[in-house]
Amino acid sequence: MSFPKEKRLSRIRKDLEKVEGFLMLDPDADELARFRFRICQDLLKYAQRKNFKDVEMAEFLEIPKADMSRIFNHRIDKFSTDKLIKLYSKINPDYKLKVS
Repeated sequence: MSFPKEKRLSRIRKDLEKVEGFLMLDPDADELARFRFRICQDLLKYAQRKNFKDVEMAEFLEIPKADMSRIFNHRIDKFSTDKLIKLYSKINPDYKLKVS
């Protein structure tokens, strides 16, 4: 297999510009950002345990697939904390939020 031609590489680069990808938590993130990140992590872990694909998890949570993708990629800036807690309560109905 030979190295791709420049035309193909240009097309690939252009396509990759549209990809958002997975966001990591900033090491200096405040406690609220860490909390929101953990909710996303827990939603992802739940989907993996249940062998749910994005579409199935979105249907379970009753949200659009695009929103599920954003959550799985930790695009937490797209959602309020209240919305994330509401979604989390669907996978853990006994969850009690304690504020100190």
